[in-house]
Amino acid sequence: MAQIEVTIDSVRLSLMSGEWVVGLKKKGTEQYLPIYMGPSQANIVKRELIGARFPEPEDYECFLAGTDVTNFVLESVTVNRFEDDTFYAKLLLSQNEESFEVDCPVAGALALAVRRKAPIFAEEAVLDKAGVAVPA
Repeated sequence: MAQIEVTIDSVRLSLMSGEWVVGLKKKGTEQYLPIYMGPSQANIVKRELIGARFPEPEDYECFLAGTDVTNFVLESVTVNRFEDDTFYAKLLLSQNEESFEVDCPVAGALALAVRRKAPIFAEEAVLDKAGVAVPA
């Protein structure tokens, strides 16, 4: 399935549900992928977007990814599944010309992408299933 590049358009509190939403926007369109998450996860993404740094980046990145990623290059993040109202993500990592994927919580994956300036993608099937098109 095709991967579509997206950017983080916003992190905001939904007035309707009271939940935090990270809005991913499909490049060049008005199609969005709203990812609802808890306040602590949304805060992590927000802090990375505004450039807030934590004192021990190695420990912090391990916390975000759920595994030690400090010695790897983060090539990209992909929101690859949406099942039972939950989004899933994968990190594409490389080291010494070898690449591999690692499952990662979506909030941590987005925060790492911002932190390391890596591109963010969404699987086309995820955009088709959970995306929202805003008329121009």
